[in-house]
Amino acid sequence: MRLRFAPAFACLSLAASYPASAQPATARDSSWVARSAIYEVFVRDFSPTGNLRGVTLGLDRIQATGADVVWLMPIYPVGVLHRKGPLGSPYSVSDYRAINPAFGTAADFRALVRAVHSHGLKLILDWVPNHTSWDNVWLREHPDFYVRDERGGLTVPRDDKGKLTDWTDVAQLDYKNPALRHEMIAAMSWWLTEFGIDGFRVDAAGFVPDDFWREAVPALRAAVPRRILLLAEWGDLKMHRFGFDLTYPWDSYGGLKAVWRGAAADSFVQHELADQAAMPPGGERLRFTTNHDETAWDRPPITLFGGEAGARAAFVAMALLPGRPLLYDGQEVESPQKLRLFYRDPVAWSQSHAKDARAFYHRIVELARSDSAFVAGALHTVQTSAPRDVIGYARGDALVLVNARPRRVTVTVTGFAVDGTRDLLSNRLQRGDTVALPAYGAVVLERSPGPSPN
Repeated sequence: MRLRFAPAFACLSLAASYPASAQPATARDSSWVARSAIYEVFVRDFSPTGNLRGVTLGLDRIQATGADVVWLMPIYPVGVLHRKGPLGSPYSVSDYRAINPAFGTAADFRALVRAVHSHGLKLILDWVPNHTSWDNVWLREHPDFYVRDERGGLTVPRDDKGKLTDWTDVAQLDYKNPALRHEMIAAMSWWLTEFGIDGFRVDAAGFVPDDFWREAVPALRAAVPRRILLLAEWGDLKMHRFGFDLTYPWDSYGGLKAVWRGAAADSFVQHELADQAAMPPGGERLRFTTNHDETAWDRPPITLFGGEAGARAAFVAMALLPGRPLLYDGQEVESPQKLRLFYRDPVAWSQSHAKDARAFYHRIVELARSDSAFVAGALHTVQTSAPRDVIGYARGDALVLVNARPRRVTVTVTGFAVDGTRDLLSNRLQRGDTVALPAYGAVVLERSPGPSPN
C-alpha cells in the first residue's frame, strides 16, 4: 500500500533553520532515552495474527517486561525480485513510504502509535538506508539513486571495507548523489512528522558514508520539537560523535560468549572498562544477549548460554553494564526458537516457566531503568578470588557477580565490601565476606536500597 507522498525537500527547510552543530547538545536535554529499555518486535512472529494489530494487542505483554521503547523491525513492503525464502527479508525494502500490506494499513499503524503512547511507551522504526530491494519504487522514479556496475546494472552492497556482500536480495544505493541524500532524509523525517514515531534503529549504519550522518542526524533532530532516539547498528564510537544515542557492542557480545566457552571472565570486564573510557559524552551501548540477527543466525540465549540459569546469568552480566538493555521477541519467556528472517515463526509464548522468567527479566530491566547505581553509576573494576570464572564489576553502590560456569563457585571480593549488603535479585542479606554462587548463579549486591522503581 502506497501512502501519501510528501514533497522530497519539505522536511529539509525546518532542519536548515537550526545550526547543525547545535542539534546533538539540545537533543540530549530530555531524560527518557537515558532511562530507556528497548523491546524489539518482529511483527511477523510477535502475535498469532502476525500484523500491526497483533502488536497493539500485545503492548501489555511488552510493558510487563519493564521495557518502555518498542522497536519495530522494518514494516515496509518487502521486495519480490531475488527474494530470499518464501517471505523475503524485512530488510529488503520496496517502498520507504509504505506499509507491508501483510501487516496492515496506515490506519493500523496510527492506532499502534497512539496505543504505544497511551501506555506511556515510545516507538522507533527500523530503517534501512544502505540498500533497497531490486524492485523498489525508486528504480522507476529515481534510477540514478543506485550504484551501477561496469555494464550499467545494479550491484549488491559492499561492506565498509569495499568487499561485496552476499546480500543478493538488495541493491546498493549511491550516496554520491545529493538527491538521494535529500530524499532519504525527507523519507525518514516523514515518518517522524506524519506518524509521530520517536526515532529510528538504523540498519548497517556504518555502510553509509560518514558525511551523510553529519548531515542527516541534525536534520532529523530538527524535524520535530520532541526528543527522538537514534540507534546505530554499528560498533564504531564515531557514530556517537555524529549524534547517535546508542551503538552496538558487538565485541561485548562476542566476549560474553567467549567467557561461556571458557575464556577468563575478568577479560570481559577489562574490555568494557576500555570501551567506556573511549565513549564520547552522551553515548551509550545497546546491551543485548540476543536480537533478530543472533537468534536467526546464531542461537537463542537459552541454548547459547547453557539453559535457563545460564541465559539469565548472561543477561545480568550484560544488561547492568553502562548502556540500555534490549529484549527480543520471546526472550522474556525463554523460548528456545530460532526466529528465521525469511519465514514466519510465531513466538511460542506458553513456555512452562514463562511466569518465573518474565519476573526475572522484568527485575533486571527495572534495575537498569530505576536504580541509581545503574542509571548513573560509573563502571569500576573489582577483583574476585575466581577471576577466570566470575564476571565481577561495580556500578556506584552496587556490585554485580555472575558465575559463568555450570558449577558452584565461592568467591571473595577485593575492592567492594560485601558484608551487610543486600542481593537485589533474591532480597537476601549477605553475611560475611564470602559469596557462594551456584552454577550460573548471579547476585546484585547493594550497600543501601536504591530508589523505589517507578
